[in-house]
Amino acid sequence: MLRRGTVSTLRLLAATAVAPLCALAQDPAPPLESIDIYGSSVLDSAAVRAEFGADIRRYVEIMSQAPTGPSSVTPEKADEIEASLLAIQTKIRDGIGARAPLAYFEVHATLSFGPPRQVNVTIDVVEKIDEARRMPFRAAPTQQLEDPGGVLSLWDEYEGKFFELLLAGTPMQVDGNDCPVLHCLGPFTQPELAPYLDRLNAGAREHENELYEIAANGADGRARALFVLAHTNDAARLAPVLGRAIYDPNGGVRNNAMRVLMFMAQEGADVDFPIRDLVAALDFPASSDRNKAAYTVAALADQPKYRDTIRADAVPTVLRLLRLEQPNNHDPAYQILKSVSGQAFGERDYAAWEAWAAGR
Repeated sequence: MLRRGTVSTLRLLAATAVAPLCALAQDPAPPLESIDIYGSSVLDSAAVRAEFGADIRRYVEIMSQAPTGPSSVTPEKADEIEASLLAIQTKIRDGIGARAPLAYFEVHATLSFGPPRQVNVTIDVVEKIDEARRMPFRAAPTQQLEDPGGVLSLWDEYEGKFFELLLAGTPMQVDGNDCPVLHCLGPFTQPELAPYLDRLNAGAREHENELYEIAANGADGRARALFVLAHTNDAARLAPVLGRAIYDPNGGVRNNAMRVLMFMAQEGADVDFPIRDLVAALDFPASSDRNKAAYTVAALADQPKYRDTIRADAVPTVLRLLRLEQPNNHDPAYQILKSVSGQAFGERDYAAWEAWAAGR
């Protein structure tokens, strides 16, 4: 239920400038910048905007009212909001599914903190015919494992503080100088976040083996365990686990795994990146799958070790991502194409990029 949600459950989608739309609870709805659809063979983005644009605009308005804490609205109001969102989702899903049976559907609304603040919406679908190819996920682990030393709860506390600062307008962009471990949500140079660094580092080192067990086999906590394991600074041990997690059935686990890989790639970690798995993830169901995979692939595309595989296997999917308005799918796609082609066609010059790809 919506009333059980808290700000600490939010997940970043590509960088600290982007978050789920419900982060703006009770503020006026920010402008709707774009509406895309990805994965459909029967509707393109223009058709979705024409048929469902009014519904999606209403969806964004309602999402901006969604509670981020247990007492931010009454339970009755929370139920009303949830029912309204579900009704819009059902209408869109049924309208698309009547044309082609669906294995996956999500209305993915993300907020760019800007300035200016704006919303991008992607309708993510997987048609039944594409399910095996686009959703090659393992079965969910079932072991009930304890939180070792409370380090996962400590992560929740840190993450909650991070989002409080982000929503208050505190700059949260991270560069290499701000992140002394393999991955950071926000800069530990922020005074409110600084005390968590040593505590998370110590907890990760003390409970490293238990955290790896949770990451691999825990019914719960896998996503958080991956973020905490980044505080071990052991890229060689962590990289294969992150590669395996790309195929986790839980989108949050996949998101966190590829976000850590993205940081490692951007910082030039000396490990073998799972490039073929990352290329496959460029076409995974969720926008948050694709953006992490795309930013990671973009960071690796300049390296001869990976460029040939990217050029040979990724281009058809990258061309589809290029056509999206959603910046955190479109922008890295454009970076990838420039890197592997040596060309500098415009980011919306689809004909030129298609012609280059056909002549590779």
